[in-house]
Amino acid sequence: MNSKINQALKRGDLTLYEDLFASYPKKRQQEILKRARYLKAAMELKKLRKELRISQHELARKMKVKREFIARIESGEQNITIETLQRVAEATGREFEFH
Repeated sequence: MNSKINQALKRGDLTLYEDLFASYPKKRQQEILKRARYLKAAMELKKLRKELRISQHELARKMKVKREFIARIESGEQNITIETLQRVAEATGREFEFH
């Protein structure tokens, strides 16, 4: 770890993520982890789209949805469903896997 970070931790200016997360009630921890899964899916979709060099508009056209829907997914505002993942896979010629 960076020495400046270590110094800030010793002074109490920073808190380790693990300590902060553990301080939340279990229900809040579950909500955070659920939200993190949606954000990870959003980042993976954007990464795939960039890798394929297609715009949000082009992906939306192939999926027969509005571009704004793709934008909301990629920003994490729209929860992504299995059905939507399947449509992304069909539109991009890719398969998706759960981890």
